[in-house]
Parts: sequence; structure tokens; C-alpha cells
Amino acid sequence: MRISWSLITILALSAAGAANAASRGQTIAEQGAAGGVPACASCHGVHYQGTPALKAPALAGLSKDYILARLAHYASPAGKNPSMKLVATNLTPADRAAVAAYLSSLPKPPAAAQ
Repeated sequence: MRISWSLITILALSAAGAANAASRGQTIAEQGAAGGVPACASCHGVHYQGTPALKAPALAGLSKDYILARLAHYASPAGKNPSMKLVATNLTPADRAAVAAYLSSLPKPPAAAQ
């Protein structure tokens, strides 16, 4: 079976793009982003395990689709949490996807930590 070099190149570039997106997502989660977006860790905990005192839920291990849906909600007129509205409206769609991919790749925290 002969594999096309074009296909190999496309797959390699795709993998590199995914790695860059994950890296960008980790950077945003740990350090924040332009537009006043704070680090996710500042409210959701250093391991994204959640901070009950702030009513900030655990993010680690949630599905990418769920995280994207919540960010879309907060960016919409229905989103009433001012902190999350600031985050959601100041992240680009690509940044939202990168953060969601990163957080969904993390292990879920133990139930007691939430």
C-alpha cells in the first residue's frame, strides 16, 4: 500500500496545528489573554478543580462541546455572569476552541475537590 506524501504532509500539518491550539489554550487558561481576560485558574483553581467559595465550577475534564456551549451562552445576551461575560466576549472563536480543547484534555478532579 502506497501512502501519498501529500496525505502525510497534510496529517503532519494538522497535528502541528492541533498542538499549537492546545498550547494556546493552555496559555490562556494559565495566564489569561488580551482584552482583560483573566486566567481561568484565577477563579476555577490552579488545577481547574473548581472553587466553591467563588461558585466557580470545575472545568478539568469537561467535554469540549460543553465548554464551548457555556462560553457561547455567556457571550450571548442570556449570559448574566459579568466575569464570564467579559471572558467569553473577549476571546476569539479560535481562542474559545483552544481553551475548550485544553481543559477537556485534563483529567477530571476527584469529587471531593469540587
